[in-house]
Amino acid sequence: MEVFEGPLFIVGAPRSGTKLLRDLVKQHPAIGIPDYETEFLPRWLDLGYDGDFPAFYKWAKRFMYFKYMEEEGRLLSQEAWLAASPAHDVAGLFEGLCRHDAAQPDGVWGDKSPNYRNNVAQIRGLYPKARFVHIVRDGRDVCLSSHQAWHKHILRNAQRWNDEVGGCRQAGRALGEDYLELRYEDLLDDPERWLTAIAEHVGQSFDPKMLDPGRATENLGDTRGATGIVKGNTGKWRERMPPKQLRRVEELCGPLLTELGYERAHPELPPRPARSSEMQAWRLVDGANLLRFRVKEWGLRDALKYSISALESTL
Repeated sequence: MEVFEGPLFIVGAPRSGTKLLRDLVKQHPAIGIPDYETEFLPRWLDLGYDGDFPAFYKWAKRFMYFKYMEEEGRLLSQEAWLAASPAHDVAGLFEGLCRHDAAQPDGVWGDKSPNYRNNVAQIRGLYPKARFVHIVRDGRDVCLSSHQAWHKHILRNAQRWNDEVGGCRQAGRALGEDYLELRYEDLLDDPERWLTAIAEHVGQSFDPKMLDPGRATENLGDTRGATGIVKGNTGKWRERMPPKQLRRVEELCGPLLTELGYERAHPELPPRPARSSEMQAWRLVDGANLLRFRVKEWGLRDALKYSISALESTL
């Protein structure tokens, strides 16, 4: 039987536990995933690559992944990137980056980028043997957490959760056994069971090290600064979502909540999707709030410098 060496992609809606899952999985000595999400691979594929690596390197550095690595003094040089890559095409260069930055020259390599949930088929085209783990969280809690973190519009986020999580599940089902789905709530309740399933998904055995992320996995939200699995970080919508808002959210994503096994407060409500004009208006609000968040986090200069890539990868 052929040994699986990657790639493994961890995907999911933002605020669904992707950071926690990555930090647990990467504790396995045979699995390497960089500390930050790359997010630029679909854009790279869309734009194409003509072999001009210096020009590509200059383009890539506009993305937040490289900003974070540079801040930590770990920015990969052009020479080191090329040397780490098994081939100098898109597939080989991306593998080289991930293996180098994850310090995993052998074994399984991968990436955790939540937004790749929208690009499963495209990435599978690049890597025909790629495997995916899709972590799903109750959409109502996702909306609340995203609003708390970045002031994202609750209703726009509910519609996006419905469309994008549903779309990822559909794309994943086409991959058969190469797609694994789990719920955030189930991971918190029984981490060993699900981490065992993920290890086996990539041809490895469970390692007890996977139960401890080894660091604080979250810098926003209710679990900010927590250094382990926080059981019970679920069902926040029951106390925090106003009744009128809850009804509208369940109109936007109720059937998918039911399909995923989440109890609904209003199962009698028929679906009522948001209008495209509403989504566009809410998107503008989200963009302004995100830029405001970046200015506060980085200062005006860097917020403007990275605003385009930030908007591309998070809106």
